[in-house]
Amino acid sequence: MTRRYPMLLAAALAVTLALPTFAMAAADKETEKNEKPWSALGPNQVLADVAEVEPNGSLATAQLLDCGNTLRPAFMTPARDTDYVKFTATAGTIITVGTDADGTTGQIGDTRIRLFNASGAVLASDDDSGPGLYSLLTFTATYTGTYYVGFAAFGTTTSGQYKGFITCAAPTPPPVNDICAGALPIECGNINVSGTTAFANNDYTPLASGTGGCTGFPAVGKDVVYVINAAGSDAISLSYTSSAADGAIYLITNCGSPGTSCVAGADATLTGAAETLNYTFPTSGIYYLVLDNYGTGAGGAFTLTGTMTCHVVPANRKTWGALKSYYR
Repeated sequence: MTRRYPMLLAAALAVTLALPTFAMAAADKETEKNEKPWSALGPNQVLADVAEVEPNGSLATAQLLDCGNTLRPAFMTPARDTDYVKFTATAGTIITVGTDADGTTGQIGDTRIRLFNASGAVLASDDDSGPGLYSLLTFTATYTGTYYVGFAAFGTTTSGQYKGFITCAAPTPPPVNDICAGALPIECGNINVSGTTAFANNDYTPLASGTGGCTGFPAVGKDVVYVINAAGSDAISLSYTSSAADGAIYLITNCGSPGTSCVAGADATLTGAAETLNYTFPTSGIYYLVLDNYGTGAGGAFTLTGTMTCHVVPANRKTWGALKSYYR
């Protein structure tokens, strides 16, 4: 049954530093939008105000604006002006860049933001995600080094006052069961687990080279791991729902080679729908249950329900902690 086809998207983006403007047809502009409260931006611990100083109309002349500082007072003057700032961040840092009104008169009212890497390539952009028609974007730093931000007005004839800010926050650490070494045990009996893969990494995929793998599709999203100390003839019945992503579930015996050691898997539904997996263990041993997601970088809240039926219960069956060092 055909359920989806992976798509390869090709796009070309030209960045012309000599003309640092954000051109956009006025007819395409939103005329109405729900204003977002400033509190929705999260913690914004301002360390200092840094006054905008011209010339700063190119990446080469970008002002230094450290994480936590606010560019104020700042003016987009004359029309078509773009103010560039630069800052440094460590890979994995969560970067938030935004603009808002400042002062009492002559407000810019409507801004756009672009985030660049050190080579001038656009990493992210935003128009209206902040308060009113101001801009706001969040981006996870992909490298340690210098980043650049361009603040500009929407359109080509607008000028006025505004303020811009940059905050940097450490990422949420991955869960303990992000990898097999920290896998959490599944014991005999009923299974009722809830959690999230949002802060996990993409550590495993069920695909064997040149094949469709045991789920029939790649699983390059974020994943977490559970461990089962199974006896021969034990059986497991599971229902896994990834509420914000297209979930995939599979059992492997070798975390170093998930593609070749996958014994069972499922990826038959789409986002928010349950994936079901039923498996009878042919031999005793340690099995790893991976809760994964289909799309690149996908993850989010999940539930896992089901039953682990144990026909033989060895004396150490429920003392996985004592076995853990032996099987690593």
